[in-house]
Amino acid sequence: MAQLIDIRRVEVGPKNLTARIRVAMSAPLMTSDDLEGTTRVYRLLPHIIDHVCLGDGGETFKDVMGDTEIAHLLEHVTVELLAQTDIAGDVPCGRTFTVTDELRTYDIELSCPDDVLVAGALSSAVWILQWAYSGGGDPVPDIDATVQGLVSLVQSLPEPAAPAPTVREYVVDEDEAEELRAGFDPATAPIEDDDLEGLGREALATRDGQRKRTTTARAVVRSERPVEREDAQDEQPVYQDEPAPIDGDDPFADVIPVDTVTQAGDYGEDY
Repeated sequence: MAQLIDIRRVEVGPKNLTARIRVAMSAPLMTSDDLEGTTRVYRLLPHIIDHVCLGDGGETFKDVMGDTEIAHLLEHVTVELLAQTDIAGDVPCGRTFTVTDELRTYDIELSCPDDVLVAGALSSAVWILQWAYSGGGDPVPDIDATVQGLVSLVQSLPEPAAPAPTVREYVVDEDEAEELRAGFDPATAPIEDDDLEGLGREALATRDGQRKRTTTARAVVRSERPVEREDAQDEQPVYQDEPAPIDGDDPFADVIPVDTVTQAGDYGEDY
């Protein structure tokens, strides 16, 4: 027999997988057209008759299995394979619809916890029906091996990649920008009391409830020991860090040098 069922297309949605299938013209359209083939399916999957089935006037698939569409049987075989994997959710389920504008064509909708798993189960169900309605024979489908193969297929797939972090951008006004800059500027960042040791005089300002170093602060560290000089008896002591007087018009004569310290220097006007 030629290919019994042709899967025309598959659509994967958020919760369901929908497959459009077409039954070959030479194949039985109803299970009652080949009861021997239908019996072969039952013997492979005896639990299929216990499926809840409310679409054909009965309560279980047992009530309709002997006279229903081959496409409907395909749906239940797929659901049974999914149930036996134990990784297809609590209650695998499906529905079958006739495509009215295409001959011998149906849409089978299946619950889809994993699209690879469901697509694999559907393909396996097509192969089982192909065997059953082609006279049976060897090799007989091994259901346990088929189910284990589906599980192994899913487990062999790599874990989905983590989503990329979301980058958010926002606009701040000038006042907010000034506060942000002040928080990162070394001259205005909060300081601890331990940082003040050894710096001499330093002006402190309070901003937003925190002590911050002002940009105009200078630390002048001088030695209290006078320089020994022969002619220093009648003169005022000169500190070693203070330069000697410069004769002439020097615009920088009054500048006192600032010793190098490990803290940040002067950054100009306060932000």
